[in-house]
Amino acid sequence: MQNTNKKTRAVVLGGGGVTGIAWEIGIITALLQEGLNLADADVIIGTSAGSFVGTALASGYDMKKLYDSQFIQNKSEVNVSVSSEVIKLWTESFIYGKDDKKKIGKMFGDIAKKYPVKVSKEERQAVVESRLTTTIWPSKLKVTAVDAETGELHVFDKDSGTTLTNAVSASGAVPGLWPSVTFNDRVWIDGGMVSSTNAFLADSYDKVVILSPMPQKYGLVSSVKEDAEEMQKRAAVSLIIPDNDSILAIGKNPYDPTHAAASAKAGFEQGIKEASIIYKTWA
Repeated sequence: MQNTNKKTRAVVLGGGGVTGIAWEIGIITALLQEGLNLADADVIIGTSAGSFVGTALASGYDMKKLYDSQFIQNKSEVNVSVSSEVIKLWTESFIYGKDDKKKIGKMFGDIAKKYPVKVSKEERQAVVESRLTTTIWPSKLKVTAVDAETGELHVFDKDSGTTLTNAVSASGAVPGLWPSVTFNDRVWIDGGMVSSTNAFLADSYDKVVILSPMPQKYGLVSSVKEDAEEMQKRAAVSLIIPDNDSILAIGKNPYDPTHAAASAKAGFEQGIKEASIIYKTWA
């Protein structure tokens, strides 16, 4: 007989650049050391940086090994930053889009189409491939991306008719920074441009752990904290955002790979401190 009382569990991994990847890996590895295995989730939802980490977690990859790799220079990484001009366009998107996520997403899509990026598709492909621990879709992984034409958020999984590499590339295609990605006759951009975590996608689960390297609120769109507070009305939710030490380690540019090692270490130390709190949600 099926146990209908079984609590469903979800992990949500948000965007945050290469430092966000390292920080999330640090958190997850620390929790694992403390006896909390987030890979036991029923679903793992990754957005942008979180899609890379989610791939490793959902596939059962050795997270300690992945953590150790953060302290070795990845020669495929490219040190990039968002220009003041692009940041201004991002800000305008939130001002004029107000609380209309599709409108904001479409404006970000327009930025991606009109604003040239300095990194080639080949360079970006090398970055993506160097970060992925597998190219096989894990059954419990879901990855977000935004349709650049319509602004609509899409959720991809193993049955979506595209490769894991395509989906993860699209999920991290930050407009004005990384090239947009084309597949299934559509152009795709970063899934975190309207919501850095898309935590609301885990709304139907009983227990939810959210890792959000970029918890800031932009415009009138609900922040990850607001999403978590709404979900807490129906579920047990733990939201982890960078503490002061992690903020210092990440630095001002989340896309700077030279801060990855420090971000991973800070995430690990923060994870050790917060394990007992997360246990109450996860156990």
